Amino acid sequence: MVAVQQQVPDHQLIIELTERSNGVSVLETALVDAAHFINAHGLKLSLDDVGSGENQISLLRPLLPFSVEVKFALQNFTTARPDNYKQLVFWQKLALADAKDFVLEGIETIEDLALADQLSINLRQGYYYDRPHQFY
Repeated sequence: MVAVQQQVPDHQLIIELTERSNGVSVLETALVDAAHFINAHGLKLSLDDVGSGENQISLLRPLLPFSVEVKFALQNFTTARPDNYKQLVFWQKLALADAKDFVLEGIETIEDLALADQLSINLRQGYYYDRPHQFY
Protein backbone atom coordinates (compact mmCIF):
# COMPACT_ATOMS: atom_id res chain seq x y z
CA MET A 1 0.00 0.00 0.00
CA VAL A 2 2.87 2.35 0.74
CA ALA A 3 4.30 1.74 -2.73
CA VAL A 4 0.90 2.33 -4.32
CA GLN A 5 0.50 5.64 -2.44
CA GLN A 6 3.93 6.73 -3.66
CA GLN A 7 2.94 5.92 -7.24
CA VAL A 8 -0.26 7.98 -7.06
CA PRO A 9 0.69 11.08 -5.06
CA ASP A 10 -2.27 13.06 -6.43
CA HIS A 11 -4.63 10.63 -4.68
CA GLN A 12 -4.98 9.73 -1.02
CA LEU A 13 -5.24 6.10 0.05
CA ILE A 14 -7.26 5.45 3.18
CA ILE A 15 -6.78 2.18 5.05
CA GLU A 16 -10.00 1.01 6.69
CA LEU A 17 -9.48 -0.77 10.01
CA THR A 18 -12.23 -3.36 10.34
CA GLU A 19 -12.94 -6.06 12.87
CA ARG A 20 -12.83 -9.70 11.88
CA SER A 21 -13.72 -12.56 14.16
CA ASN A 22 -11.06 -15.21 13.63
CA GLY A 23 -10.11 -16.12 17.19
CA VAL A 24 -6.91 -14.07 17.08
CA SER A 25 -6.53 -11.37 19.69
CA VAL A 26 -4.62 -8.26 18.68
CA LEU A 27 -2.88 -6.22 21.35
CA GLU A 28 -3.73 -2.53 21.60
CA THR A 29 -0.03 -1.71 21.25
CA ALA A 30 0.10 -3.61 17.95
CA LEU A 31 -2.87 -1.60 16.66
CA VAL A 32 -1.29 1.69 17.70
CA ASP A 33 2.03 0.67 16.13
CA ALA A 34 0.24 -0.22 12.89
CA ALA A 35 -1.67 3.08 12.93
CA HIS A 36 1.58 4.99 13.47
CA PHE A 37 3.19 3.10 10.56
CA ILE A 38 0.23 3.92 8.31
CA ASN A 39 0.46 7.65 9.09
CA ALA A 40 4.25 7.75 8.91
CA HIS A 41 4.10 6.45 5.34
CA GLY A 42 1.60 9.00 4.08
CA LEU A 43 -1.48 6.81 4.30
CA LYS A 44 -4.65 7.70 6.18
CA LEU A 45 -6.60 5.54 8.64
CA SER A 46 -10.37 5.06 8.85
CA LEU A 47 -12.04 3.40 11.84
CA ASP A 48 -14.85 1.23 10.47
CA ASP A 49 -17.94 -0.19 12.21
CA VAL A 50 -17.39 1.78 15.41
CA GLY A 51 -19.70 0.80 18.24
CA SER A 52 -20.26 -2.75 17.01
CA GLY A 53 -18.53 -5.96 18.04
CA GLU A 54 -15.15 -5.27 19.64
CA ASN A 55 -14.88 -1.81 18.05
CA GLN A 56 -15.82 -0.01 21.24
CA ILE A 57 -14.43 3.22 22.63
CA SER A 58 -11.94 1.51 24.96
CA LEU A 59 -10.24 -0.19 22.01
CA LEU A 60 -10.52 2.68 19.54
CA ARG A 61 -9.67 5.72 21.69
CA PRO A 62 -5.88 5.20 21.32
CA LEU A 63 -6.34 5.03 17.53
CA LEU A 64 -8.31 8.28 17.20
CA PRO A 65 -5.23 10.52 16.91
CA PHE A 66 -4.11 8.48 13.89
CA SER A 67 -7.46 8.39 12.08
CA VAL A 68 -9.09 10.79 9.64
CA GLU A 69 -12.59 9.34 9.77
CA VAL A 70 -14.98 7.34 11.89
CA LYS A 71 -17.59 5.12 10.22
CA PHE A 72 -20.76 4.02 11.99
CA ALA A 73 -22.52 1.03 10.41
CA LEU A 74 -26.25 1.55 10.72
CA GLN A 75 -26.88 -1.88 9.21
CA ASN A 76 -25.21 -3.56 12.20
CA PHE A 77 -28.06 -2.37 14.40
CA THR A 78 -30.96 -4.38 13.03
CA THR A 79 -32.95 -4.62 16.24
CA ALA A 80 -34.80 -1.61 17.59
CA ARG A 81 -32.78 -1.10 20.75
CA PRO A 82 -33.15 2.28 22.47
CA ASP A 83 -29.38 2.70 22.82
CA ASN A 84 -28.74 2.44 19.05
CA TYR A 85 -29.62 6.10 18.55
CA LYS A 86 -27.55 7.08 21.59
CA GLN A 87 -24.56 5.18 20.22
CA LEU A 88 -24.90 6.85 16.84
CA VAL A 89 -25.01 10.31 18.43
CA PHE A 90 -22.10 9.43 20.76
CA TRP A 91 -19.82 8.43 17.88
CA GLN A 92 -20.87 11.39 15.76
CA LYS A 93 -20.09 13.84 18.58
CA LEU A 94 -16.79 12.11 19.33
CA ALA A 95 -15.72 12.31 15.68
CA LEU A 96 -16.71 15.95 15.32
CA ALA A 97 -15.03 16.94 18.61
CA ASP A 98 -11.83 15.33 17.39
CA ALA A 99 -12.10 16.93 13.90
CA LYS A 100 -12.68 13.59 12.17
CA ASP A 101 -15.00 12.94 9.27
CA PHE A 102 -18.07 11.00 10.36
CA VAL A 103 -19.59 8.57 7.85
CA LEU A 104 -22.95 6.88 8.32
CA GLU A 105 -22.88 3.53 6.54
CA GLY A 106 -25.81 1.30 5.75
CA ILE A 107 -28.24 3.88 4.37
CA GLU A 108 -30.82 1.59 2.76
CA THR A 109 -34.24 3.18 3.26
CA ILE A 110 -35.91 6.56 3.20
CA GLU A 111 -36.10 6.31 7.01
CA ASP A 112 -32.31 5.89 7.19
CA LEU A 113 -31.94 8.92 4.96
CA ALA A 114 -34.27 10.92 7.22
CA LEU A 115 -32.21 9.95 10.27
CA ALA A 116 -29.02 11.14 8.57
CA ASP A 117 -30.75 14.39 7.62
CA GLN A 118 -32.06 14.86 11.17
CA LEU A 119 -28.53 14.53 12.56
CA SER A 120 -26.95 16.62 9.75
CA ILE A 121 -24.71 13.73 8.72
CA ASN A 122 -23.40 14.66 5.29
CA LEU A 123 -21.09 11.71 4.59
CA ARG A 124 -23.17 8.62 3.85
CA GLN A 125 -22.84 5.20 2.25
CA GLY A 126 -25.38 2.57 1.42
CA TYR A 127 -27.50 0.66 -1.06
CA TYR A 128 -30.05 3.47 -0.98
CA TYR A 129 -27.69 5.35 -3.30
CA ASP A 130 -26.38 2.42 -5.36
CA ARG A 131 -24.69 -0.93 -5.08
CA PRO A 132 -20.88 -1.06 -5.10
CA HIS A 133 -19.23 -1.23 -8.50
CA GLN A 134 -15.97 -2.87 -9.45
CA PHE A 135 -13.64 -0.18 -10.74
CA TYR A 136 -10.60 -2.11 -11.95
